[in-house]
Amino acid sequence: MKAELGKRHRMIRESVLGQNVADYATTMGVKEVTVYSWESGRTAVPQEVLAILEERHGISAGWMLTGKGDMHVSDGHQAGRSQSPLERVESHLQALRTLVDELRANTPTVVAGAKRRSRGGHVRIPLLSLGVSAGTPTVADDTVEREIDLAEMLLEHPDSTYFIRVVGDSMTGAGIHDGDTLIVDCAIQPRPGQVVIARVYGELTVKRYAMVDGVPILRAENTRHRDIEITPDMDFTIVGVVRSCIKTL
Repeated sequence: MKAELGKRHRMIRESVLGQNVADYATTMGVKEVTVYSWESGRTAVPQEVLAILEERHGISAGWMLTGKGDMHVSDGHQAGRSQSPLERVESHLQALRTLVDELRANTPTVVAGAKRRSRGGHVRIPLLSLGVSAGTPTVADDTVEREIDLAEMLLEHPDSTYFIRVVGDSMTGAGIHDGDTLIVDCAIQPRPGQVVIARVYGELTVKRYAMVDGVPILRAENTRHRDIEITPDMDFTIVGVVRSCIKTL
């Protein structure tokens, strides 16, 4: 998604505005390398830049983000004319609808919350002290190192832990696939670099949490999905941190 946004951005800069990178960077108050980063898809074009293009030149932010609909915000818009407040609201709402639709299509589902049980109610599994071979295993008493409790091993805060099933393929680069079950701890303070479950406009999403120039980003691990830059006006919260991923082979 960032790569496609970058291509559209370059097309607008060259074909519509007729500016080279140096002049455009000066206009936007950024470094030339920043413009190259946007247009190569390494980083996403910031929301404030899309707003400037929309206000000054009539380039729809919704079209820039999705490639759908009209490139210009309205038929009557002339380059250099500021948008009316209503036009800005309509454009913002269109971009917001696109984001929410994408989130709904890939919203993970909460399977269950972890339950604290008495020690006797846990299933304890033998942990073998030998390596695993491809042949038929032979288990003798002296090969059992100890018994482990999966809840004790996987759940640091049982009362604040949930199992969430993944829907979609936005995190395949992190080894998280459609149908996997995530163990999510809601008691952990999220840090940049961690995979988190976040709620954006009421919809759950699994993404990698990052900070870019002080701005929080929900980063997809699949180039087919766009990153989400969190702005102060967004309905956003991090629900929990993903601790483990359970797969069925």
